[in-house]
Amino acid sequence: MTALNMAVVEQAIAWRVRLASGTCAADEVNACQYWRAQHPDNELAWQRLDALGGRFAAITPGIGHATLDGARHDPQRRRALKALAVLIAAGGTGVIASHSNGVQPWLADLRTGVGERRKFTLPDGGSLHLNASTAVDIHYSSEQRLIRLYQGEIFIETAADPQRRLFWVNTAQGRLRALGTCFLVREQGELCDLAVYAGAVEVHPGNGSNASVVEQGWQTRFGLDGIRTPQPVDSERSSWIDGVLVARQMRLADFASELSRQRHGVLRCDPAVAELRISGVFPLDDSERALQAVARTLPVQVLYRTRWWVTLAPA
Repeated sequence: MTALNMAVVEQAIAWRVRLASGTCAADEVNACQYWRAQHPDNELAWQRLDALGGRFAAITPGIGHATLDGARHDPQRRRALKALAVLIAAGGTGVIASHSNGVQPWLADLRTGVGERRKFTLPDGGSLHLNASTAVDIHYSSEQRLIRLYQGEIFIETAADPQRRLFWVNTAQGRLRALGTCFLVREQGELCDLAVYAGAVEVHPGNGSNASVVEQGWQTRFGLDGIRTPQPVDSERSSWIDGVLVARQMRLADFASELSRQRHGVLRCDPAVAELRISGVFPLDDSERALQAVARTLPVQVLYRTRWWVTLAPA
């Protein structure tokens, strides 16, 4: 049975609740249909919601919106949403494999949704920043300090530990050992990004090959097949911590992809303008303002089919 990424499941539930409200205009229905057609997993999540018919119908629009909005702060709502998501991710069978990469993010200790960024203080006094759509587990024991990244992006500032426990970050692509450091980790499917801003990080690729140390001021990618050649670190890539997207000659398609993590609905970039380059500082908490700034800077226009479906197109 195919396991689904929980970000896809969350989007499917949000669309279903929105359409069930009975107040959707035709263009919002079209935007949902476009989302379903974007990727086979989107349609699969939607079909699994259909297969769960009775269970999902029990979540009325009002309760559904309350569940989605309050799940991260209300334990009862969180459990209800997790139960529904687990059924969808597991194919509606009710058989839950706790090790499944598709299900586990919803059961993670800490999660953020679309457009949500949070900072946490770790048990040892260190800091953990979560970008949008991120899920992690935290395990501190007498032997080690461990962060398990399931999806998304994190920035860690480690603290000195009186017990001298090793600090690890586990990902699907391998393990990272912090050597007194500040560093960023981003899960990218088959690859994982690492950027080191202070200290150093020891990378253990998932294929068991020899570990490599990435020093301060360098970044790399690693996967099950090993680690890529390190490059000078991009200092702006952690700007989301401050609530902004800093672009320096960034492809417009990449800009749209980054901004789409911070807003609900569909944000497309027309291929005709995808290679345009943009520079500037853009607010992540006001994506509409960011889009209008793009329109003033480049020969593009922001086309709104609805507030849920936006395209950057040639002017």
